[in-house]
Amino acid sequence: MRMLGYRTSVSAFRWDLVYLLAQLTTDTRPGVAALGAPIQALLVTLKAERGAFEDAEDATVVATALLQKKDRHRDAVLTEAGGVARASDKVVYGILFPQLSPSATARLGIAEESAQIARILGELAKLPDDHPLRTEYQSELVAAEAAVKAAGDQSGEAATALALQRSQLDRFKLECDQGRLTAHGQLVTLLKSKAEADTFFRPNTTSPAEEGKEESKGDSPPPAAPVLPV
Repeated sequence: MRMLGYRTSVSAFRWDLVYLLAQLTTDTRPGVAALGAPIQALLVTLKAERGAFEDAEDATVVATALLQKKDRHRDAVLTEAGGVARASDKVVYGILFPQLSPSATARLGIAEESAQIARILGELAKLPDDHPLRTEYQSELVAAEAAVKAAGDQSGEAATALALQRSQLDRFKLECDQGRLTAHGQLVTLLKSKAEADTFFRPNTTSPAEEGKEESKGDSPPPAAPVLPV
């Protein structure tokens, strides 16, 4: 019996525990079948831990999608404002976009673009209250930036939750290994044979589908010998 370790996939742990449970519960020797209860409990918890991890993954994907969507909207507002500024007030355009064009600013990373937008909003706030660029785009750009900030916070929280859930899952894998080791020791005590106890554990971590392919290959007849020309 080998320890699987936390780097082994959740699926491999599940296959191993299912295999072990089947071996235990179908054995008729005294005391062996009773060892299946803790393994069954580990399987139930493993499925719950896996579900929680997948939920955390889903939440991260959703948060990332929302952040990208809000960022695209912010880009659209920024580039539209820049286009209007270029066409209507070249002096103000030069103040708002002294080095990077609106489209180049929109291509920056999220944090870098936020820094540029904070500067742009500061410049817009210096314009007269009735300036067309200020009345048309200041509040819209403020709202777009706030939406990106909120989505970014949500994305960060989701990433943190995923990291914590991954750590929890890794710790539980070690708990599963300990449960397997305990069952092995109990089997050795009952059966008086380490070799016999080893047979209760799955001999590999290959997926059942791949394992089936290998068995099919083994059952196939050898290829026919080539026919040599005469």
